[in-house]
Amino acid sequence: MIIKEMTASFGRLDRAHLKLSEGLNIIHAPNEGGKSTWCAFIRAMLYGIPTRDRDKKGYLAEKNRYLPWSGTPMEGEMTLEWQGRDITLRRFTKGTTPFSGFSAVYTDTQQPVPALTAQNCGEVLLGVGRDVWERSAFIGSSPTLAIDGTPELERRITALFSSGEEDVSFSQTEAKLREWQRRRQHNRSGLIPKLEEELAALEQTLDRMQNANLRLTRSREERAALEEEQRMLEGELHIHQRLARRELNQRYAQAVQEHERIRTRQDELLARQNRFGPLPHRDRLRDAQLQLQRLELQKEELLHQDNLPRPEPAVPPTDPRFTDLDGVQAVRKAQDERTQAESLLAQAREKAGQRRRHVLTGLGFLIGAAIAGLAKGALLLGLFVGTAMSAMFILALLARNKDETTRLQTQAQAILDRWNVTHPQQITDAAELYRQQWEAFTRAQEEHTRTQAQLDARRTALAQTAADLVSFVRTFAPEVSSLSGCSAALTGALELDDSLRECGAQLTLATRRCDDLKSQGAQEFDTLELLHTPERTAAQTQQSLMQVQNALSTLDRQEAMARGELLTLGDRAELEARRDHVLAQLDRRRLEYDALSAALDALRRANEAMQARFAPELNRRAGQILCALTDGRYQALTLDRDFDASAQRADSLLPRSALSLSRGTVDQLYLSVRLAVCQLCLNPDSPSPLVLDDALLTFDDGRMALALDYLNGIGQQVLLFSCQKRESARGIGNNLSLQS
Repeated sequence: MIIKEMTASFGRLDRAHLKLSEGLNIIHAPNEGGKSTWCAFIRAMLYGIPTRDRDKKGYLAEKNRYLPWSGTPMEGEMTLEWQGRDITLRRFTKGTTPFSGFSAVYTDTQQPVPALTAQNCGEVLLGVGRDVWERSAFIGSSPTLAIDGTPELERRITALFSSGEEDVSFSQTEAKLREWQRRRQHNRSGLIPKLEEELAALEQTLDRMQNANLRLTRSREERAALEEEQRMLEGELHIHQRLARRELNQRYAQAVQEHERIRTRQDELLARQNRFGPLPHRDRLRDAQLQLQRLELQKEELLHQDNLPRPEPAVPPTDPRFTDLDGVQAVRKAQDERTQAESLLAQAREKAGQRRRHVLTGLGFLIGAAIAGLAKGALLLGLFVGTAMSAMFILALLARNKDETTRLQTQAQAILDRWNVTHPQQITDAAELYRQQWEAFTRAQEEHTRTQAQLDARRTALAQTAADLVSFVRTFAPEVSSLSGCSAALTGALELDDSLRECGAQLTLATRRCDDLKSQGAQEFDTLELLHTPERTAAQTQQSLMQVQNALSTLDRQEAMARGELLTLGDRAELEARRDHVLAQLDRRRLEYDALSAALDALRRANEAMQARFAPELNRRAGQILCALTDGRYQALTLDRDFDASAQRADSLLPRSALSLSRGTVDQLYLSVRLAVCQLCLNPDSPSPLVLDDALLTFDDGRMALALDYLNGIGQQVLLFSCQKRESARGIGNNLSLQS
């Protein structure tokens, strides 16, 4: 089969077109140029897309991963040559399912290709299923070229070295046998464990049934003894009840007598109370008693105050300067006198100042006269005249001023002498002292008056309170006429009220006791039957009876549980028949399990013999290819059942595991295995194209050249996608370039 051209709307490819040729095709594209997408597109066109695949953590399903980035429906077309004719494959979106639509027609006639469907297209064209193709002719964008075994690949390889076609592989047969084996015995879900569990349950049920029957038998024996003891205890309890009834009647008779005695006492107290009318309320009597006590205390306190020495009445202050004046008037008078004295003294000081000004004025005249005489040339005459005039003027003024000053000072001193002070300030100081003495006198006089008024008011109030108290007491004790009789009357009234209250409470209790005893069935008469007191008390008899009744109730529950258990367990004969049937099935399943174990042993031995037949051929072909890819450095290759490979160098006796080789050598090793699988498993008449996505990325330049030479000479179409240009630089094959 040869792919000629492809058109794709797939992932990042938007109606992209790729035309190929036979032999080696080297397609170069940079990163994100669509290389891996073209490889996935080829696989999807041949084998379709798994529609049931779902997204997982770190993984996208193909149907979501390759949705066209342009938003157009997912679709593609591939033209290929198969069996000498060109065929056009088309896949397209149908409904909401991508690539679910399919058509395969001959390119020249557009007639449908028989037997090609969406499901079998790849297997019909390539001769192998998807699992084998992905492990041989298809190398996708995986980090390694290593492969693993699958039942289909194993079946294909085994078929080449057996007697002919084989429908199943060893692993499938082994898995099926192990499945049958697990079905018979696997933890608790196998047939054998289930049968063993059912058998154990049946045995347990039969044991429970036997135990239930034994419990019923023992319960019937215990019930007879308990019922006999119950009848005896009930008779003994009846005697105790009759004795208790007799005692109850006696207590009732005593309670009736006590009730009558208390009623008689209450009647006597009521008669005493009603002699002068009903008593006031108890609280009112107690208030009156407290009021009487407070009244006595207040009288004693007032008497004590009367015996105390009384303070002398306050005496007003005396000062001849303020006769018939109170404090305010004295201050006002002193202020006027002080003002007058200060005014006279101030005028005297003013006159003294005028004398100094007069002297200065005379000197001024003298100086003026001298200046005038000097101006006229008669200095001496000027001085004389000036001096004479100044002296006469000054003497006249001084004489007048001195007389006025003396008069003012005399008047001021007269005022100070009248107040007997030396300074005007002392006049108001004396008046202020007199005002303070007058205010003290006024306060003392007011305090004396107020104290006397309070004493008089207290005497009046006490007298009124005493009168009111006597009037209150006379409402229930008319014989009381003074406070001395009030105390005894109040005490007697309270004691009478206490007695009435106590008597009423006792009568209530007695009535309640009689009613209570009567409600218990007490009667005023008693029978005279002869009764013997049992050895046990009534409480002991009642407790023993309760224990017996509880034991009977426990037996009832046990018997009910046993009968219910027997009903739920079913029929014993059916259970025994089922047990025999399960035993027979268990024996048969155990024989089957032993037979399957023997079959697995035989299958493993046969597989080892078969593996000895096909493994050497696969190893031989893979070793030849590895020798060509490594230029003879590695000449042999060993592959085990799990496709774990080892390589042997030409200069070494022992093979080396792939785990100890370099990354490039490991990729060359597994590329050799894949190519050997292609030679062994794929149809040699119509070989599948090799699709390689950066398969030579880890190869050095020398081994890359060897690999290209080998791929170019295998005689089948090879599609090598690469992100490097060194493959194209070799100048072999058909070189294509994709735009990013």
